[in-house]
Amino acid sequence: MSSDPYRSSEWAKFRAEVIRLDGGACRRCGRSEKDGAVLQVHHKEYIRGHKPWEYSYELCETICRGCHASEHKLIAPRFGWEYVADDDAGDLERTCDYCGTSIRYSFIIQHPNWPTMEVGEVCCDNLTSTQFASTIMESRRRYADRLRRFVESPRWRKVGDGVLRIKQLGFDVEVLPTGGEFRLRINGKQGKAAFPKTFDAKVKVFELIEAGEIEKYFVKARQRQRSDQANGEERI
Repeated sequence: MSSDPYRSSEWAKFRAEVIRLDGGACRRCGRSEKDGAVLQVHHKEYIRGHKPWEYSYELCETICRGCHASEHKLIAPRFGWEYVADDDAGDLERTCDYCGTSIRYSFIIQHPNWPTMEVGEVCCDNLTSTQFASTIMESRRRYADRLRRFVESPRWRKVGDGVLRIKQLGFDVEVLPTGGEFRLRINGKQGKAAFPKTFDAKVKVFELIEAGEIEKYFVKARQRQRSDQANGEERI
């Protein structure tokens, strides 16, 4: 007779009963043996002196081999992760901590039973059971598309002496060549920043408009103007 309690007939019977009560599927991922899962019974807690089959059904659950390994911290958990932050590595090469795929955009996720990981878009969504990563990436892709359309827009017109002009969201934008560099003039107000190429100047305009910075500037300018006018009337 085997001394291993997990090879006993009592355990085989108890194991079958737990799996049957759980509908023949993993309680964590929902996979069954038909899906190729190897089902096991996990004890939620251990009681000194109890044999594996001497537990109540409430203290046991059916989980697949992969989820069982995660539970005992042999492999990274596949559920229960939370999105923390994201980062653009730029030209740096990174790999997903979970699947090993090369990634540029990494998503930082955390789990109460595992060290923090940096993963790619797909793994982030899968592990957190959300669409945080795909939503962020879709927003970035749309931003990049808008930027490309703005920079390449045929609405940019040359208006003499190499000046480029475009009307964007009610703003009159000009890129002015000045001594081998380029500066911005928006609604007649010239900026101090210089750019090495027209491309850089166009990108900066787009970033300022998208962030609402240009609108904020002119709103504040109008407020200052009205305040100055009101103060002047009071002095009169």
